[in-house]
Amino acid sequence: MIEIDALLKLLAPVPAYLSAGSPAAVACPAYKELALRGFDVRFETGGRTYELSTTNAPHSDGFRSRGLGFARRVVPLAPGMSLEQQIVLPNAGDAVGISWRLLGNKITPVRLTATPIFSSAEPISSEIFVFDAEHNGGRLTWLPFRRAGKIIADTNGNCTEPAIAIDSDGQENTTAPSAFVFDLGRSPALLLLSVELPTSGATDPLVGEFLAVVANPRREDRELLTAA
Repeated sequence: MIEIDALLKLLAPVPAYLSAGSPAAVACPAYKELALRGFDVRFETGGRTYELSTTNAPHSDGFRSRGLGFARRVVPLAPGMSLEQQIVLPNAGDAVGISWRLLGNKITPVRLTATPIFSSAEPISSEIFVFDAEHNGGRLTWLPFRRAGKIIADTNGNCTEPAIAIDSDGQENTTAPSAFVFDLGRSPALLLLSVELPTSGATDPLVGEFLAVVANPRREDRELLTAA
């Protein structure tokens, strides 16, 4: 598994019995906490399936700058072909951006499946990500708690039900609501998970900048991102 351990805070309405007659309760919004433990990442190539973990990528680098943490890893898959993985985590939390692409001069078909794994001290919904037409253009959303904000998934992959067994590691409430499937090539496969904001629904602009660089890399950007 690719370990992330990012804490996500979802805005929840203040219970009526607390907010009644208490301006302080209304002024201090309540949150439900959800941890993104990481991603189960598996790829198929040459008729075989492999699992990508935090420890099996020999070439990696990363840095923290401009309010975000960044990590890049390159994993050799075959002679003349490697898998590049990039992850960004805003220091403020509540969003994770991750991308994969193939590098090299002998590209062969690779299918990658990424399954985000969440845990919480409270019971979590077992529903999957669904298309949400409330947003312009449509997005995939997941409601982990009955009364709280949503988790938003922006991706150029296909969303499907997961097909892995969840290891809770002692966590009582652990779930993998969906898996995201990509047919990899030289263009990046992108997955951005973020918390629904109570106003504009926008995500951290630093994550957007990262995804723009990954999707349309200029030479100077690539030198910056790989210089750690």
